[in-house]
Amino acid sequence: MPDQDEQGLAFFWGKARPDGAEGQGAAAMHPLPAHMLDVAAVAALLPGSGQMGLDRRQIALLVALHDIGKLAPAFQAREPACWPTQVLGACPDSVVQTRHDADGLLLLAHVCADELAPLFGTDEDGNDWSPGDRLRLWRAIAAHHGQPLGVEMRRARHIRNTPLAAHARALIGLLLDVFRPPPIPPCATLGDLLQLEWRLAGLTNKADWIGSNQKWFPYVTPHEVRDMAGYWWNHAVPRAQAAIARAGLAPVAIAPFQGIGHLFAHVVTPSPVQALMETLDLPAGPALVVIEDMTGSGKTEAALAAAHRLMAAGRATGLFVALPTMATANAMFDRMAVAYRGLFQPSAHPSLALAHGRAALDPRFAAILAPDDALDRAAITPERADAAEIGCAAWLGSEARRALLAQVGVGTIDQALMAVLPVRYATIRQAGLAGKVLLVDECHAYDPYMQAEMTALLHFHAAMGGSAILLSATLTHEVRHKLVAAFRAGLGQGEPAPLSATSYPLVTLAGQEGVRELPCAPRPGLARRIAVRRLDGVASVMRVVADAAGQGAAVAWVRNTVDDVIAAAKALHEQGIKATVFHARFAMVDRLAIERTVLARFGRDGTPAGRAGVVVASPVIEQALDLDFDVLCTDLAPMDLIIQRAGRLRRHARRERPVDREELCLFAPEPVAAPDRNWLRRVLPGTAAVYRDPAILWRTARALEKHGAISSPEHIRDLIEEAGNAADTPAGLEQDSSVAQGHGLAASGLARSHVLNYEMGYVPESGGWDRETRISTRLQERRYVTVRLAVMQGADVCPWAAIQDESLAPLSERRRAWALSEVSVAQHALAACPVAAGLAHAVAAARAGWPRWEREADGQFLLLVLRQGKAGMEGDACNEKGEAVVVHYDPHYGLRVVPAPAG
Repeated sequence: MPDQDEQGLAFFWGKARPDGAEGQGAAAMHPLPAHMLDVAAVAALLPGSGQMGLDRRQIALLVALHDIGKLAPAFQAREPACWPTQVLGACPDSVVQTRHDADGLLLLAHVCADELAPLFGTDEDGNDWSPGDRLRLWRAIAAHHGQPLGVEMRRARHIRNTPLAAHARALIGLLLDVFRPPPIPPCATLGDLLQLEWRLAGLTNKADWIGSNQKWFPYVTPHEVRDMAGYWWNHAVPRAQAAIARAGLAPVAIAPFQGIGHLFAHVVTPSPVQALMETLDLPAGPALVVIEDMTGSGKTEAALAAAHRLMAAGRATGLFVALPTMATANAMFDRMAVAYRGLFQPSAHPSLALAHGRAALDPRFAAILAPDDALDRAAITPERADAAEIGCAAWLGSEARRALLAQVGVGTIDQALMAVLPVRYATIRQAGLAGKVLLVDECHAYDPYMQAEMTALLHFHAAMGGSAILLSATLTHEVRHKLVAAFRAGLGQGEPAPLSATSYPLVTLAGQEGVRELPCAPRPGLARRIAVRRLDGVASVMRVVADAAGQGAAVAWVRNTVDDVIAAAKALHEQGIKATVFHARFAMVDRLAIERTVLARFGRDGTPAGRAGVVVASPVIEQALDLDFDVLCTDLAPMDLIIQRAGRLRRHARRERPVDREELCLFAPEPVAAPDRNWLRRVLPGTAAVYRDPAILWRTARALEKHGAISSPEHIRDLIEEAGNAADTPAGLEQDSSVAQGHGLAASGLARSHVLNYEMGYVPESGGWDRETRISTRLQERRYVTVRLAVMQGADVCPWAAIQDESLAPLSERRRAWALSEVSVAQHALAACPVAAGLAHAVAAARAGWPRWEREADGQFLLLVLRQGKAGMEGDACNEKGEAVVVHYDPHYGLRVVPAPAG
């Protein structure tokens, strides 16, 4: 029989405003003890929670206490209709406003310490928990709204003798009776305590997100929770089991490793690096594997073999694959969709999620999202067995942060980097990565700012017990050293291990016990010598492109800026050559269509007839896209990127090609011995704006001119190191080079000041903890705005995407249509879109359908109504200086901003 305290506490509400409750007789609120027990059950049952070094009863009690601050009058008064009159009397007209999470921290850490003392034990040597160490746990539990909390001691003294404190003490006593947890011994080391603090913060956030889903945890009446133990066993636990399955987070059985051929049917004879990953001894504990090998060597398959071995050995629960761009993530998602089921037992139902800001707009990902009940194993009957073979739970796929929780995730590196930035709910991302293998492709492709973030991520991931695999075809010795040192520092190994190997290909293994460098043979038949021919003008490049196109070849010209891409494509068009244009300044609906077309035509399965054509692209095609061209031209870029671009040349084995020469055409000024300051800017002004250090480009051009070829594997390291030798800088380029290096050092310092400090723990001092939209993973000197393109359809403003795709025309698809109509534009070029006379009402009606935060996002989202002009679709706007500009948009060329005509 429940006691009086138990009955009274059931009248405090934890959740209110139930979905669709009005007029249907549903409960108006969910009692606070019920919600606390719901979340506790999720936390105790989530896969991986048992690996935190705590008993599940201990986890349940700790996480149940996350919302104890909701007992405070300030919170209960937020819904006067739900005020616990039976306990507190009439609802007052006003209360002192406080945050319930902050009140919860005060209650746990300072007001109810005596009541919580039975939860904390001693170790074998009689050592007890210090108040500071206990505070770390309470901070991780109470700060469950995505950011850490400070402690207001003055308020703790104020509430110590209030009814709030009495109710909190009573509730703690009841929870102790429900769970009866054994005492938690103190952590053996500070490292153990820090790992527990961070992982507990992530677990609490994750459990609260699931346990707050009303569809999975229907509201109950106070009467149903008066017996808390009965509610726990009869309601919270079974509902948590079902909710975890519906969220896509139920345990999945990992298949034993049976060789790389089991994962990839096309791998009949493993390449040397693949064979090595099948058999080598991986470091004990968290392991770092760095694979440096040529483009086309099968690095991705080798990495997945190593990841599977770690998973099969019980050292990892899943995998997250991080790519440099959305396009490369989308392409990798397609590859993983074929292979990921081989990581798990046939009876398992693992989720494969795509994680980036526009994942929901990808039709391939949207097509595999399953309704929640499809993952409720209790509901899967033999007749529905086929339906259970789905790709991703809808809950996981609904946003990028949740996608990291999937058993297998594929996304941009940005999604992983946000786990170590002070953004709200970074701990959700940490929880998603914890215990998984982090596989980073193209890990060389980062500027100094992102390199600093990457080293912080490796430090964090290693400290949290995760393993990582890094892939690159062009990694400098300096960068490899930084990455290995960061991972080992996360393992508590402060002394950097010396790296001396210069072999290529090379596998580097790092773990608790040290570092091993293993030379690897190149893949047979992959060694190649790509001749490099320098071209000194646009006209010369166009002649090469036109000649190859005339022979029916697959041709690519990589340009360094979007404006140069568009200009080149238009110039080719004037010569009668229609080129496919591929860059990032398209509406998403058009960009995704172009991406699919390019991959289909010029990918591994492209047919000879379909491959004939020209692509003019920005650097979006240089990394991690399985593209194959017969002829490749490129603007000058840093050496590692030139080598990456060369990897798209004659990539696949084909019986015959229209052009039978292995040659890279490099558009670059002559690398004269004494270049002046305008050496690069005079020929490639756009390139000079993108790559600020002209000395790197000069050294790249000179090395390629001297060697006359890219010979791999034997000369790859020589080319990389020669281009990166800062000591070899001509006098005429020293000033700009020094400025660029200074910017790089400043960027690294800025990134280090932004990233979370793992050793500080989950505290407010470790960062600003702002919204994700305000903290970027990439250093952008320019601010960008999101422009939503629209056209008039009758009297209505219609999203551009709804015109391009009829399936987006219904009003029910309007939100998706607006997202697919977005283009990112530099704010200095386009800062405002004045509404034309007569369109104000229609524009206001269109914007009214946007979410409130988008409408009020301080000019971040602009609506541009296009009209038919003489040269296509156009619209009026203003730049950052307030000057009138005209925006041209074409689904073939993309978006351009030009000055408005005078008068």
